[in-house]
Amino acid sequence: MLIYIPLIFLIILSFNGSSSRGNILLNISGLTNSNYIDLFKNDEFINSLLNTLLVVVVVVPISIIIAILTCFGMWHSRVFIKQVTKYMYNTNIAIPDIITGISLSLLFTIVWLPLGLEFGYATVVISHISFCVPYAIVAIYPKMISMNVNLINASNDLGASNIRTFFKIIIPYLTPSIISASIIVTAMSFDDFVITSLVNGNFNTISSSIYQSAKGIKAWIVTFGAIMVFAFIVGSIAIAMHKIVKNKRAKKYAKKI
Repeated sequence: MLIYIPLIFLIILSFNGSSSRGNILLNISGLTNSNYIDLFKNDEFINSLLNTLLVVVVVVPISIIIAILTCFGMWHSRVFIKQVTKYMYNTNIAIPDIITGISLSLLFTIVWLPLGLEFGYATVVISHISFCVPYAIVAIYPKMISMNVNLINASNDLGASNIRTFFKIIIPYLTPSIISASIIVTAMSFDDFVITSLVNGNFNTISSSIYQSAKGIKAWIVTFGAIMVFAFIVGSIAIAMHKIVKNKRAKKYAKKI
């Protein structure tokens, strides 16, 4: 329960108003919703949020597609290739973000800048894809290896092409893991600061705007954090309710049988 205490304080402070400089007030004098009203009038927040969403909508599908193809390739590969691939993406996850960020920054400096291009949206997207793909693979591959090869053989015996089998059999089977991977990639991309700060140029996301905030904690940061906590709570309740309903339906079906 201790880990939830800071979140409770965050929510309470989000209703506490702000100072003339836009900083959150720490002395609770009266609850108000002014921070929530002012949040969507804050240009810094709106621009950072839009930039973050522009990154996420590109990073998530590309990362998931690469992860699915990689997992499918590993599934069909020899043991040696599987082990090498596992070692590669596990190493990527284990390497500290600061090292990954520096290496990407150096790469873009050597390759990107000589082409007359600048650090910004494109470099952020490429960087996020590079560190998000391994996490997507980790989420999808266990489901991939649990798949019964007879499902594919049956599809092929019924005359389905490899492409049709891929989209009609494999993708539906992987859907739960794909959803989980999408959530993980979204969170990773949304939250990253270290790598983003080294390759973003003048392109600011939510995380970089928060970390670069000076002279006190801005009210919009606390308010946005409270909204994210609310969203997490609602999402958790929705998932729990869905599982409960699903289990009840399964029990009723089992009784009928």
